[in-house]
Amino acid sequence: MVESQEQHEVETEAGGRGGIAAVLWRPGVLVLVVLVLVATVVVPQIIQRLPELGDRPEYQLSRDAVEVIPSPPEWVPEHLVSRVTSSETWPVEGTRVFEPDLVKRVAESFAAQPWVAEVVRVERRIPAGVVVRLVYRQPVAWIETTGESVAVDVTGVRLPREDLLGEDSVKLPVVRGVTSEPPATDALAWEDRGVVAGARLAAALEAHWESFDLEAIVVKRDQDRVMLELLTRGGSRVVWGRPPGTRHPGELTASQKIDRIIQFISRFDSLDPPEGPLEINIRHWREIIYRPLKSESARSMTLRVVR
Repeated sequence: MVESQEQHEVETEAGGRGGIAAVLWRPGVLVLVVLVLVATVVVPQIIQRLPELGDRPEYQLSRDAVEVIPSPPEWVPEHLVSRVTSSETWPVEGTRVFEPDLVKRVAESFAAQPWVAEVVRVERRIPAGVVVRLVYRQPVAWIETTGESVAVDVTGVRLPREDLLGEDSVKLPVVRGVTSEPPATDALAWEDRGVVAGARLAAALEAHWESFDLEAIVVKRDQDRVMLELLTRGGSRVVWGRPPGTRHPGELTASQKIDRIIQFISRFDSLDPPEGPLEINIRHWREIIYRPLKSESARSMTLRVVR
C-alpha cells in the first residue's frame, strides 16, 4: 500500500510538470513571454543606440522661433521680442525644447518687461519653438511731476518714457496736481490714489479728449477723498467729481458724465464760449450748472439734462 502511494505521488508530480509545460507552450503565452523579453532586453538597447533629439539643431530653441499672441499693438515697441530674447533671463541659444524648466524661464523673461501686464500661457512647439500668449499694458496718460512727465497705464504702472517718443504719445491726456514721487523704475505701480484716479479718467476719456478740446485732468484732494476736474484749452473747468468706478451713492457713472459734456457742447458748440471760460458742474442728476469764471459773483445758470 505504501508503494502504491509513492507511485501516485510520482505520477502527480509528473503530471503537474507536464501541465505547466503544456501551458507555457500555448501560443498566447509564448507571445507574452517574447514581448516581455523584448521590452526588458531589446528595447533598452535600441533606445541607447538612438540619437539624442535634443542635440539636433531643429530641436533647440532659437530666438527666431518665438511667436507672441496677439502681436504687439502699435504703442508697444516693435523690438519687444528681440529685447526679451536678448535679456539675461532668456534661455541661452541652443537650449533643448524638451528642458523641464523651459516654459517657466520663457514666461519669467516676458513677465519682466514693463509692456507686459500678464503672461497668460507659454506653449512648446515641436520641433523647436514657443508660443507666448500675452496681455499688454497700454499708456493712458502723462503724470506731470516737478521733475518730469511719467507715462502710466490705467492701473498706475510706470512705463518706459524712451519708448513713447512718437506722435501718438503727445496726444495722451495729461494729469496734474500729483505731488508724490514716481516709482524709481519702470514696471512698478505708483502707489498714489490720485495717480490711479487720473489714469482711470484718462482711459475713460480717450475717445473724447480731442473733440472735447481738453488740456489736462487736475487731481484735487478733499481731506481723504480724491476729486477730479477737467481743464480745457480755453480755460474752462469741468467739475468731474469722484474717479470712474466709484460706487459712492449718488455719484454719476463715467458714461453719464460724458453724456453731460456732449449735451453741453451740442447746446453751446464748445466748453469754451466766446465770452470767456466757464466752471461747468456735471455732477447733478437733472441739470448742468455753469457760471463764468471771470466774476466770482456771477450768477450760476443751469442747463436741463435731456434723458
